Amino acid sequence: MPALLEIKNVVKNYDGKTPVLEGVSLELNKGEVIVLIGPSGCGKSTLLRCINGLEAIQAGEICLEGKAIDYNKKDLTGLRQKIGMVFQSYELFPHMTILDNIILAPTKVAGVDKENAKREAMELLEKVGLAHKAKAYPRELSGGQKQRVAIARAVVNKPSVLLLDEPLGALDLMLRRQMQTELKKLQKALGITFIYITHDQEEALNMSSRIVVMRNGKIEQTGTPSEVYDTPKTAFVAEFVGGANLYKEGEKIFAIRSEHVRLGVGDYAGVVTENSFMAGLSKVKVRLRDGQEITSSHMGMNIDLNIGDEISVGWDKNDMVEVEGEK
Repeated sequence: MPALLEIKNVVKNYDGKTPVLEGVSLELNKGEVIVLIGPSGCGKSTLLRCINGLEAIQAGEICLEGKAIDYNKKDLTGLRQKIGMVFQSYELFPHMTILDNIILAPTKVAGVDKENAKREAMELLEKVGLAHKAKAYPRELSGGQKQRVAIARAVVNKPSVLLLDEPLGALDLMLRRQMQTELKKLQKALGITFIYITHDQEEALNMSSRIVVMRNGKIEQTGTPSEVYDTPKTAFVAEFVGGANLYKEGEKIFAIRSEHVRLGVGDYAGVVTENSFMAGLSKVKVRLRDGQEITSSHMGMNIDLNIGDEISVGWDKNDMVEVEGEK
C-alpha cells in the first residue's frame, strides 16, 4: 500500500542558482502528524507551499494517494480540497462573518447542504472556544481568535492532508497548550494527516508522530520524538533539539543530555561559569579543565553555587550518543 503523500527528491530555488530545497524526500502515512522544525530559512514553509502548489518545484515529484500531482493544471481546486492549508496570515474574508467564512468552501465547492455545513461549523467553533463569535467579523477578533477560525475553516473541509504553518504561534502559552489538545483530538477524530511547522520544541514533541529536522534545505534527521531527542544522528540535531551537550573525546563527538549530567560526583573537574533558575528548572554550566563546557539541568530549587566555584561532574557512559559533524 503506497504512502498517502510521497515527496520525492524535490528541488526548489527562486533565482535559478541558490536552492531552497535540495532533494527533499519524505513519505507520510494516513493519520500521521509530521512536525517540521529547523532554523529560520531552512525551507520548512517553502516545502509546504510546494506541496500545496503555491510554489513551483524545479525537480522531483510529489504524489498523493499513489498518483503524481500535476501542478501545471490550471484548476487546482480539487487538489486543495484534499490538501488544505492554514496560513500564518489567516486569509479570512473580511466582509464575511466567522460562520460564513467557515461554511464557504463546503457549500460552494463541495456542495454540502447549508444547514449541515452550519451545524458542523458550529461544532468546530465550540471546540476552538469561539461559538459565541459565529456572527462576528474578522476585524472584531484578536489575532489568536482569527487563527483558531482559520484552523476550523481548514478542518471543516475534511482534507486528506492539512498543512499548518505555525498555527498556534499567535496564542499565549495557556491557550496554545489548550489548542494543542484540541488539534490532536480533531486530527485523531477525522483521521487527517498533518504536516505541521512550529518553532516551539515542546509543541513539536507533544504534537508529532514523527519529527523532521531540516537544515539548509535538506532533511537532517527524521524519527519519532523519542528517537530524535534520545539518539540524535548529528551534532546539529543534538544541539538544536533540546540543546544537548557536545563533548569531544579523542576524535569522536558525543551528545550528552544535560539532565544526565550529575553535579558533585564524577571524574571531570571544572569551574562553575553559569548558574540559573527559571520556571522550576535549574541549570549549571561548568568549564572543564580541558576547556570544554558542560551544562547540568534538573527540576527543583536553585543550587547554591557561585561563579568560580570548583566542582566535579559526571555522567553514565550509556548516556553518551556518538554523533556526526563538528562540535
